[in-house]
Amino acid sequence: MASAILDRFCQKVSQIVQSEGTACFTLGAADNRLYLQSFVDLSQRAAPELGPQADIDNNTHFTRAVVDAIESDRCIILDEPIHLSDMELAGPVMVVPVIWEREALEPEEEPVKHPLGILALWSKRGGPTFDDEDQQLAGTLARQAAALLVEEHLEEFEDIQTAFATVAVGLMLIDTEGSIVVANAAARQILQVNVLQGKHLSQIDSRGRLQELISELQHPTQTQATGSFATPLGETYAISAQLAQEGQAIIAFTRSPFSTAAEELVGQVAHELRTPLTVIQGNLQTIQTIMDEGVTEEDLQIADEFIGAALIQSSRMFRLISETLNLSRIHAGKEIELDVTEFDLIEALDQILIELADKLAGHQLLRQAPEALTIEGDRDKIISILDNYLKNSAKYANPGTTITVSIQDQGDEVVIAVGDEGIGIPPEDIKRIGKEPGFRTSASKDQAGGIGLGMVYVHRVTEAHGGRVEIESELGEGSLFRSVLPKQQPSSGSPKPDLELL
Repeated sequence: MASAILDRFCQKVSQIVQSEGTACFTLGAADNRLYLQSFVDLSQRAAPELGPQADIDNNTHFTRAVVDAIESDRCIILDEPIHLSDMELAGPVMVVPVIWEREALEPEEEPVKHPLGILALWSKRGGPTFDDEDQQLAGTLARQAAALLVEEHLEEFEDIQTAFATVAVGLMLIDTEGSIVVANAAARQILQVNVLQGKHLSQIDSRGRLQELISELQHPTQTQATGSFATPLGETYAISAQLAQEGQAIIAFTRSPFSTAAEELVGQVAHELRTPLTVIQGNLQTIQTIMDEGVTEEDLQIADEFIGAALIQSSRMFRLISETLNLSRIHAGKEIELDVTEFDLIEALDQILIELADKLAGHQLLRQAPEALTIEGDRDKIISILDNYLKNSAKYANPGTTITVSIQDQGDEVVIAVGDEGIGIPPEDIKRIGKEPGFRTSASKDQAGGIGLGMVYVHRVTEAHGGRVEIESELGEGSLFRSVLPKQQPSSGSPKPDLELL
């Protein structure tokens, strides 16, 4: 604020309370930091530069005293000297809350109280510390300081307080080393961390998603990056990072919206369910005809085959419905729940190939897999990974081209991969596939319908298992999608790792 009036006021405070000096700090509504507005030292010590001096969430002896003074609306005395960023206040130091108060204007209105900042008085002259009378004088003077601050910046103060009281967006300013410079209250609540300022991203980002976002900004042509983040409470947030001045970056957390209307999802699910329903209905009608005309040994074999096909298609229906419900959970910001069992991944692969025989009929299918491979995981959801990969390849690759599906045993991990000779993905869009709900490339929109949620689901399921999705693609040549999964999952009694949900 740099006000001559405020400087004269602080000088008067020192004279009345008999302190060696007085400083006035305002409390930043946006970042919870103390900003030095005036510094008067009667010993003629040079004033430090005005500006930010401390974050009250830093949990130092001084900032704890500031919080206590503001919350209790009383003076706090510290006997030891205080060291701030570019100043030292000799003890004893009295921290005086500066709180703006206004009586209710209407009968139904509540009185208004806003903490504006603090006065700090140091080096009591003529005594070892500040007594009760000093504290009473300082409290009276602090009310005058509040009136002075509000008079000079009332409109700005009201705007900032209103904006940050209602905003639901979590904001963090990150320096070039990956440390958090400033974080607002919404960010602290989202991350369930009381103190963020000064922490490195690695301390709050166990899966490295925030660090990955910042690293994307290091590309010369990249000024913005987007992705997803799951909080310690399992809530889903979309995250975006944007370059600020001097190489710093701003990270914003917002509730993850599904950009596609709900009726589009319902329409797609209805279309997908039509095929297994038709197969089941036809098979049951055939079995009924056989039974009506008398049953021979050969008829029983035929009926058995039709029953097996109906069971496979009913399993497909169940999985489609389950996938839809899980997408709904993602939309609501909840975790995907895993039903972990031990199963043969190759048997699961063969099941999905039978289920999708109609969709894959127009392509050359190349299957590469061992005879058997036992893993732990949610069988239906891992089948859904294969289901989405294969359907996408069939959708975006012309008939007659080759689709390759492979499963590789790599020790502690297993790799599920599906490659095609389709339209491919532009390099700049690869990182957005499955991470931005509803996102589809221009070429994919021209090639086939869809709403861009299948790959979102693949990412969620893969990450829920502690795995990762890898995509390689060349525009006009084809794509290769991989889900790398651990063979074993944490025991059912252990907490699941955080999910990165959109």
